[in-house]
Amino acid sequence: MAFPKFQTKEVLNKVLNSGEDALKVDIDNVSLDGSQLSVDIDKENDSIVIFSNTAADGSGTNTVPLVDAAGHTQVDIVSSALPSGGATAANQSTIIGHVDGIETLITSTNSKIDTFDAVLDAIKTDTQEIEEAVETIEGAVSGSQMQVDVVAISAQSDGTYIGDIKFGESLPAGSAAIGKLAANSGVDIGDVDVTSVVPGTGATNLGKEEDAAHSSGDTGVMALAVRNDVLEALGGSDGDYAALQVTKTGALNVTETVGHLGAIFEDGTDDITSKKVVAIQFIEDTTFTTLTPVDSSYIGTASGNGDAIDTSNTFPQGMTIFGRWTGFRLASGTIVAYQGDW
Repeated sequence: MAFPKFQTKEVLNKVLNSGEDALKVDIDNVSLDGSQLSVDIDKENDSIVIFSNTAADGSGTNTVPLVDAAGHTQVDIVSSALPSGGATAANQSTIIGHVDGIETLITSTNSKIDTFDAVLDAIKTDTQEIEEAVETIEGAVSGSQMQVDVVAISAQSDGTYIGDIKFGESLPAGSAAIGKLAANSGVDIGDVDVTSVVPGTGATNLGKEEDAAHSSGDTGVMALAVRNDVLEALGGSDGDYAALQVTKTGALNVTETVGHLGAIFEDGTDDITSKKVVAIQFIEDTTFTTLTPVDSSYIGTASGNGDAIDTSNTFPQGMTIFGRWTGFRLASGTIVAYQGDW
């Protein structure tokens, strides 16, 4: 059956908007977003025509951009003025000329470098030859002497010479060395004067170092002593070397004569200093204020061996003590102090 058709007024009502002041149009892919149209473009099926104005202020004629078959926008460059110094035919020729000059310079430089390399190689060869010659010379030197191997010496026609040396004649005078003398048992080399001997200081040497430790089996020289029945100085002055002295029985004379440098009598309290006292005899019971020993091996009030002496220690009459003191001062009593030497 056939449907009834719309009447004219019914069609108009269908296409009028709700305000009945404009037509309502339904276009595919186009929607109204506020006061703007939003178009959904399918890039495979849709196309857009863009109109451009030929004047910046919009007063010109609208035109359409051109697109080639590949979709590229076609642009005609009407003017392409270059900035100052931009490439022109003249500038390009100048640049090409500079490039050619650089290539020529590089070629020339390479040639000079090749020449310099050749010179360096020659110097290297010469240096190696010099180094080898120096090493050969070093190998022939022992200490400060050049070692020479005599390959051959021509004999004279009469058979009496070997080189410049004639059999049966003495060596010529002079200071030149005749070679190294080696040990040769049973061969007499003549009279030899030894002008100096360095004994050395080893265990098998005659010399020994001062303050070195003794070791069993060390080699040495016997020391001789002088018999002197009356002991007296054999050296010329203080500090000189002198021989050891023995008595008539052969005993080494080490007797220290006491009192031969004088004696000091003291019954007061004077301060006695700068002496060499080797014995003190007490005439009365005596006490000391000071009794100064030469070192800690002897008794005294300053730093004596054992307990220090003070005024409470009394040395009885008739007693004699022996030691080495440089001075004393009595607190009470009477003494005779004997001076000696050490």
